Amino acid sequence: MPQTTVPDKATFTGRVVVVAFAVILVLLAVSLRHVLLLVFGAVLIAVGLRGLAGILQRLARLSKGASLAAACLIVVLVLGGIVWLLGAQIAAQVSQLTETLPAAWSDFRERISQNEFASTVVDELQSAFTGTNGSQIGAYASRIGAFTMSAAGATLEFFLVIVGAIFFAVSPNSYVDGALMLAPKEQREDIRKALGASANALRRWLLGTLFSVAFLAVTVSIGLWALDVPAFLALGLLCGLAQFVPLIGPILAAAPAVLLALTVGPETAIWVVLLYFITSQIEANLLMPMIQQKAVSMPPALLLFGVIAGALLLGPLGALFATPLIVVISVFVVIFYVRGVLGDDEAKIPGA
Repeated sequence: MPQTTVPDKATFTGRVVVVAFAVILVLLAVSLRHVLLLVFGAVLIAVGLRGLAGILQRLARLSKGASLAAACLIVVLVLGGIVWLLGAQIAAQVSQLTETLPAAWSDFRERISQNEFASTVVDELQSAFTGTNGSQIGAYASRIGAFTMSAAGATLEFFLVIVGAIFFAVSPNSYVDGALMLAPKEQREDIRKALGASANALRRWLLGTLFSVAFLAVTVSIGLWALDVPAFLALGLLCGLAQFVPLIGPILAAAPAVLLALTVGPETAIWVVLLYFITSQIEANLLMPMIQQKAVSMPPALLLFGVIAGALLLGPLGALFATPLIVVISVFVVIFYVRGVLGDDEAKIPGA
């Protein structure tokens, strides 16, 4: 007669403690999701700094500490130079943009008011965003403002992210070792490898995205300037930064440019649409294939629904960090599930 083993009381208690600890961690993660996203942003910046430091170390044969200090200095000088050269003009154009957009929206509503179908569609879209059927864009702006942080709070959080990124970049191994203490001993080495692969994938994604940002910001700014569209620098910068929210961001960034172009004339608006379409096609079909040879390639549908899910679950920061989060999740899925569980050792790790 087969013998049945009774679970040891200490073992059972230990499992209960582990499950309770896991539940507490999940609840804390949900409650502190905004802080965790800021931490992830700091890690992302730290990965970029470490990548730039690695390039400087290879080219200039500097020590690790000197190359990291040089990388931080280069970033500060580049950002400071942009602010010094274009900061006042961009600030003025951003102010102009916020002042002229409501008038441009009203002008657009008047132009389509004679078309019953188009007017109904716009009313439905505006009602979905604002919760009202009014014709003023102010309600929409106030709804957006409900999801944004105050200027002082945003500045403080940005400063904390930068400081945290420097701490992470200076001594990443100490933070990795501390995090690994929470994992089972037999899985620590695999998790360490996955974290290293994630850092490499994030570095490649960040490099590719920055190339796209620079290309679109410059080309769109020049094109809008040639078309005599107001606030061309601010609109070009918005178009470039929208690349951090793939697929959805560029479409939303094009809307203000088209609205302002309508204030110049219908023909200008058509040229602006063509400008955004042509630049996006060049970026997608010529620039991105070259970038993806060195960067990370992700299926567009995965990015689209990932951005939507990030925005719904985590708010604006979730949409902003959706793509790098998908990159990290993809690395862990390939290493632990596809390779570890399914045994497919030939599966390619994103960014490898």
